[in-house]
Amino acid sequence: MKTHLGSLGNLRPTVNFSNYFQAPAGTFWGPRTIPDCQLILLVAGSASFEFAGKCLNLLPGNCLFYGSDTPHRLTISSDGPSTLGSIHFSWDSASTEAIHPEPTIILHTKEHLVRPAKTYTVHVEGHGDVDMWHFYEFTQLESLFARIAKEFVHQEPGYGSIARGYLIQILTTLLRYQMDKRFRAATEHSKIAASIEAIQQDTSRNWSTPELAAISGYHPTYFAELFREATGYAPKHYLVLERVKQAQLLLLHESTIEAVAMKLGYSSIHYFCRNFKAVTGLTPTEFKQRNVAL
Repeated sequence: MKTHLGSLGNLRPTVNFSNYFQAPAGTFWGPRTIPDCQLILLVAGSASFEFAGKCLNLLPGNCLFYGSDTPHRLTISSDGPSTLGSIHFSWDSASTEAIHPEPTIILHTKEHLVRPAKTYTVHVEGHGDVDMWHFYEFTQLESLFARIAKEFVHQEPGYGSIARGYLIQILTTLLRYQMDKRFRAATEHSKIAASIEAIQQDTSRNWSTPELAAISGYHPTYFAELFREATGYAPKHYLVLERVKQAQLLLLHESTIEAVAMKLGYSSIHYFCRNFKAVTGLTPTEFKQRNVAL
């Protein structure tokens, strides 16, 4: 199950409910499904989270993300109380009016916890489509969770708009974190790093998987699997992303789109334009017009 949400810059997430509280030892929620999406941050204490046939042990700084049609169960440890931040939200809505999830939460049996988790994909300009992770180890979100919860407690004029702003910051921070972690994981692997460096140093070359595999010292089939695991992309797709990244700089200085395409090794301007729009959501011409210096 995968839901494509569109471009990150165009999304208008709405907070439906938020709280920041201490839960007694042994408290649990579920098994259940919710009608929207939810972020949960464990601030202090410990807990366990069951979903998609897995059980995660949560520690302070761990953050969960999941959406509708994902049966789950959250249980606070019996060792003592835990402090949690929770945000229910919808990904895109013109209105900031909250729709409380409680009336449409569905309870399930434990057997439902093996059902696969729903995946949410966001288009990030310059990086292509990115699947939101379900689990993050990130310690810098506590204040934002607390601020959103405070807005929902006091509900002063404009609280929905302020909550939306904080939520956009959280979601963008999480996506940046996972993209940075994925890149660092790739470059830390010495043999994969050699292939990545080769691509970055010569993006105009139409690198084949066997050529990159030879640099890394792997069989092409195994290399392709390892490359995707480390970066999240197939080698060819990674080359496209690097080309588009360089194209964004070149388009600010080169007089024609044809010159940019040629410098990046494209024999077809049509193919270059198609790649560029698939990654950025804009044609090269639109990108160039938006970034003309005033």
